[in-house]
Amino acid sequence: MGDAMFSVSARTQYAIRAMAHLAGGEGHGATSAEIASAEGIPAKYLEGIMSRLKLSGLVESERGKHGGYRMIGEPEDISMLSIVEAMDGSVKPVNCVDAVGTCSQGNGCLPRQFWIGLKKAIDNYLEEHTLKDVTEG
Repeated sequence: MGDAMFSVSARTQYAIRAMAHLAGGEGHGATSAEIASAEGIPAKYLEGIMSRLKLSGLVESERGKHGGYRMIGEPEDISMLSIVEAMDGSVKPVNCVDAVGTCSQGNGCLPRQFWIGLKKAIDNYLEEHTLKDVTEG
C-alpha cells in the first residue's frame, strides 16, 4: 500500500493535543513545559505551535510565576477547522481548489468540481466538530 492520500501534519496533531490538554485544565492553563511533558510533544516544537495558536486567537499567554497558556473561549466554541487552519492554512485535497488558474487544464479541468466538493465536505466536517467533541471522545 502507498502513503495516505490525505494526512494531517504532525504540527496540527500536536496542536490538537495541546488544545485538548488546555481544555482539560478547567481554565487554569498550563505552561508549554507542562503541556510538552504531559503530551509527549518536543518542547522546542511546541513553542512554535503555541505561538501560532496565540496569533490565531485560540490561546492567550501570561508571563510570570503563575503564567502559561489558556484557551480563549470554551471547548464547545472552538472548531477543529480553526485549529487546523491555524497550523496549516486552508485544507486542500489538491492545490487547484482555491484559485482558478493553478491547474494546468485551466477552466476545462473536469475533476475540479469533484475536488472542490471534497474540500467543502472536509471543511464542513471540521467546522461541525469542536474541541469538546475531541476531549469527550
